[in-house]
Amino acid sequence: MDPSPSAAITRPHHGGREDCWSDGATETLVEAWGDRYINLNKGNLRQKDWKEVADAVNSRQNGINPKKTDIQCKNRIDTLKKKYKIEKSKPPPSTWPFYYRLDSLIGTNSNATDTFKKPTSVTLTVKSKTKPRKDVYPGLASCGDSSSDDDEDDMAWFDERVKKKRHRMEDVDLSDGAACRELARAILKFGEIYERIESSKQQQMMELEKQRMEFTKEVEFERMNLFVETQLELKKKSFCRDKLASSS
Repeated sequence: MDPSPSAAITRPHHGGREDCWSDGATETLVEAWGDRYINLNKGNLRQKDWKEVADAVNSRQNGINPKKTDIQCKNRIDTLKKKYKIEKSKPPPSTWPFYYRLDSLIGTNSNATDTFKKPTSVTLTVKSKTKPRKDVYPGLASCGDSSSDDDEDDMAWFDERVKKKRHRMEDVDLSDGAACRELARAILKFGEIYERIESSKQQQMMELEKQRMEFTKEVEFERMNLFVETQLELKKKSFCRDKLASSS
């Protein structure tokens, strides 16, 4: 007898990251991850968040056997993101069932939806770039040292500009697309600044790791030299004692 579809879905799989995810389990995973992703202002989920996501997936009405772990859930989300990018590059419309949900969470238009509640009312406020006080944005202090001060100032300026737009809303006709282009430029600029900061952080971490390895190598070299010198000294003393004993 041929196995039923449910048996084929729930059968354990040990050969890759997919682990036989069904559409229902994947849908539950996307919703559980998406809710926490939005609550964290589209930031990375912590370990306890992934455990909650795994619990939500495992508590589905139909159940999943074997149970999914937080690592499997995280790997599945990474796979879905890659699949979304592939579908994004194809001509619309997409036939992938999870495309539009992921597009609303991680797509380019999702930032515009979160920033402006009214699609027909935006603000075009062009101001000169000002340097804000560093104590207004203490969270940026950990992003880098003096080499990344310019990037921190750019991010602070961008955040200040968004806040001013929310408090000073003016109706603008979107027929010419000027507001959309302004928003797209701001989003791209923010992405470039964030990428530069992350690149600077990775470079600093690599440099620190290199220095640590060099220091460890030097310490090990000194230890070996001390060991060899000690052995030579012991050999010399032993040779002298044997020589004195033979002569006496």
